Amino acid sequence: MEYLQFSSLSENDFDEIVLDAGGKRYPYNPKNNELNCDYILDDVVIELKIIEEEPIEKEEKQKKFIELFPADVETVILYPRKEQKYSYYKILENPIKKALKKASKQLQVSETKVNANLKIAIIMNNGLYMVSQKEFIDIAIRRAKNDTSGIDILIICSMHYYSDKFEMITLFEFKDFEINNVPYQNKKQIIEKLRSSWNKKMEQYMTEQITNPKLHREKEPIKDLVFESNGIRYVKPPIRWGKKSDFWMSSRPREDTSIDNDLPLIVILPIFNNESYSYVKQYLINKEILKDSLEDYMEWVDNNPRKFKNKIQLTVYVELTNKDLERNQKPFKMNDIQQYANIKYEKFYGEIEQEMEEYSENVNSNNYILVEIQEIGIDKANDIAFISHIVNNSKQEWLVHGIRIKYEYAIHVAISFCMMLNAEKVYYIRNEDFKWK
Repeated sequence: MEYLQFSSLSENDFDEIVLDAGGKRYPYNPKNNELNCDYILDDVVIELKIIEEEPIEKEEKQKKFIELFPADVETVILYPRKEQKYSYYKILENPIKKALKKASKQLQVSETKVNANLKIAIIMNNGLYMVSQKEFIDIAIRRAKNDTSGIDILIICSMHYYSDKFEMITLFEFKDFEINNVPYQNKKQIIEKLRSSWNKKMEQYMTEQITNPKLHREKEPIKDLVFESNGIRYVKPPIRWGKKSDFWMSSRPREDTSIDNDLPLIVILPIFNNESYSYVKQYLINKEILKDSLEDYMEWVDNNPRKFKNKIQLTVYVELTNKDLERNQKPFKMNDIQQYANIKYEKFYGEIEQEMEEYSENVNSNNYILVEIQEIGIDKANDIAFISHIVNNSKQEWLVHGIRIKYEYAIHVAISFCMMLNAEKVYYIRNEDFKWK
């Protein structure tokens, strides 16, 4: 099922809003190459700015994000720590800064020409989703106050559209902020006229999205914002909806764009003790595979590395005893031996998986595998895992650190490590702080 796409809000929509509020277009003379505002409402001049630029799509911005968020893992979450916030917002504020700076100049020129008593800048967030609604407001107010002479009232509008293909939600916002405390008696009435017309238009807009199949639809719901550089994926996950799903019982479904090359590779190799080696050698059809002795065979196994493109490659040795072999039909082919090893691996795997527990401070083991999976955004292909071997609750050896792998496969790898290292148990942590819910 595909996502329902919406049409984008445009300047034409705001023409209707201002007209409904009793305003009109500012008279524009194409012969005069002068700055002017967009609308006049009573004795108020209004300039509209629509922000549709997403900084993450620009190469120069990507370089700044890479510098601000040093990477030691394969997926970096573009969520600033306290000490990073100033630099983060400086990267993102440029389209807002430019828009409001120009609006300020346009309003000042038009104010003089028509002798207006109030200057209003309307800024609409129609595409900058690297910031939350609150963050956008904070940036816009700060930038508007940077030039207090041009903007008296700042109105911030936004439309955020989310969808999980079955449910969807649209969040509309219309908020006004005093930039200059201008003693204008009709200030409240002007703002309420615009707010009322905005609300009316948004109701019409939503009805049309559902009923009009001829709309030019290009606005998708907000998703993960992603770019990659040198094998590192930088992701800005979308904010949460703010409420649990009414349709999905546990959590909203996530996408999965991971490909086969991203999957771990677990190689299972049969090995033997002295007794089972002799037994297999006696009944194996293609005996040359076992070399001349058990020592030669083990040396061949140890020095026969497999070269794959996969990032996580594990070789699990499964020892076959006479008991494992005697109940099977003879003579053997090497494929039969491999199948017996696979079956024994699956048996051990099931036992470890059955005993696996969520990690807590009360871990009752001195030799265990700890796997933490950080689930990021909507797409499982963003997720990363950290796997370590912990002995005596102190010595921690990293086996996997920040490799991009989804939950199911990370568990598979952790259990395989548990077998390889003769650990007692697997504990897991499922970090969902930045997961789509």
